[in-house]
Amino acid sequence: MRYGWILSALLLTFSSHAQQSLKPLECQLTDTPQDHFLFYREQMVYHSEQFAIFQNFEGRVSTQVDLKTGKLIRTTFIGEPFEPKYQILFGDCPNVSQVLQIWMLSEVPYDN
Repeated sequence: MRYGWILSALLLTFSSHAQQSLKPLECQLTDTPQDHFLFYREQMVYHSEQFAIFQNFEGRVSTQVDLKTGKLIRTTFIGEPFEPKYQILFGDCPNVSQVLQIWMLSEVPYDN
């Protein structure tokens, strides 16, 4: 019985650490491939079978990733206190399907 409690405690500890350290989605820009963006599970505000949408900086930056092609479009609104303007960047996220699968699997509860 004592070993069952220890095993349960270890599994619970491992699963909480694993969720905190999920691999981020790494994408690179088309025009400047040396520039990379990292997206984390907490930044994803929507996903479907074809798209994932990420938001950063209180909604000033929105990124849409096509899960079938790995193509990225990132829109940034730079406003107050600066002169308002938009910046649109394009890129690729080569492992988007695999990373999102891991994120979704990490949310599946364990049976007791």
